[in-house]
Amino acid sequence: MSTTTTYMLLLWGDPDACIDLEAAYDAHGTFAARCAADGHEIVGGEELASPSTARLMHVGDGGPRITDGPYAETTEQLGGFYLVRTSDPDGLLRLAAPLVMDDDGTVELRPVAVHDAPDPAPARVSEPVA
Repeated sequence: MSTTTTYMLLLWGDPDACIDLEAAYDAHGTFAARCAADGHEIVGGEELASPSTARLMHVGDGGPRITDGPYAETTEQLGGFYLVRTSDPDGLLRLAAPLVMDDDGTVELRPVAVHDAPDPAPARVSEPVA
């Protein structure tokens, strides 16, 4: 039996490459429907605004420095993400491929870290006050 895990599905691509926004949104609708049909549970996600709207804080020896703009001068930028619970990460990746095909993008799938909560401290029994 396979374990269901929550994954972050990151969509990387050229933000200027999309020439048919309606078709792109249709691809996301198809993705959501196919996820539901194949047992992948989308638990969150968003499209991100243009990289030009980003605010960055660089921390170094001189202290924090805040700047505008994308992190790197590159055509591939993070355009959106989904949080998906699935026991079939390879199947999820295959479904996600059409989301970045128009801009030769990349789909990154990364499991969300799970940190086990420490056992709670044993309850204290109060002694009766005399």
